[in-house]
Amino acid sequence: MEHSEKSKILIVDDIEEYLHSLRNALGREFDVRTATSMDEAKEIMDEEVELLLLDIRLNEDEPQNKDGILLLEWCKENYPSKPVVMMSAYRDFDIAVDALNLGASYFLRKPINLSELKALLRNLIEQARLSKENIQLKQKLSKYETEA
Repeated sequence: MEHSEKSKILIVDDIEEYLHSLRNALGREFDVRTATSMDEAKEIMDEEVELLLLDIRLNEDEPQNKDGILLLEWCKENYPSKPVVMMSAYRDFDIAVDALNLGASYFLRKPINLSELKALLRNLIEQARLSKENIQLKQKLSKYETEA
């Protein structure tokens, strides 16, 4: 992927206004896709998405809703190398620990500081790209050594 292209990120949150404000805030730097449910996110998710920004609770009417955690698990199963940043307005320490233990790269508490968020997204996307390039180079080297 050319570095001049915008990195494609997927933001999942059940609050449309929040998605709209994040899309506006991040849209100059990133190609922002949004989803309001787990099913919608699964439809949008593909190899081109470089990072997920995911709310823990995808139904504010259900205090026990943890669809974000289920989506994190699905993503790590299907796209293990993709960074996932979890976010929540709730002060639940246990859920943050659960998310990190399940493979989330980072956990943010809402409201989110936008300049910190942008720096975090850039860093995680670059780390993922470097990791992917490293794997590809190792594969090429291994193939070369096998042929030699």
